[in-house]
Amino acid sequence: MIMKVESELCPKIRKRLYKEKLACSKWIACWAGRTKFEVKNGLESFIVDLEEKKCSCRKWDILGMPCCHAISCIFFSREDAEKYVNACYKRTTYIDCYEPIIEPSMARICGDLVDYHLCNPYQEETPGRPKKKRALETDEPRSHRKIEV
Repeated sequence: MIMKVESELCPKIRKRLYKEKLACSKWIACWAGRTKFEVKNGLESFIVDLEEKKCSCRKWDILGMPCCHAISCIFFSREDAEKYVNACYKRTTYIDCYEPIIEPSMARICGDLVDYHLCNPYQEETPGRPKKKRALETDEPRSHRKIEV
């Protein structure tokens, strides 16, 4: 499989990361220690840890790609934001997932040879109005009147 992408990331993820990069311009990163930062914008502030790949907004934890707060910290430390994206969004992972060939099943190829009712797990309901009475057991009396002894 040959892809026409020069980047390490898939195209949609690259586009999404670009939007986050544009949004990071209004956030100011303040270094707090080794890989921890406090990111501020007016009264709002978030804590970012680049080593653990976490932000207090939790967007990075959920999506697996850095949020705008984290990107401002990444730019502060003069690193590449693509390095911090989860491996599941990388082109090599995509190629590895779709590399093996999945063989078609015989039921699809020879549809006329396979009985439809044997393959269908759901039974078809009979048309018409549903029964009003429940099915009686063999030892139950047929009428609902009192039985005199």
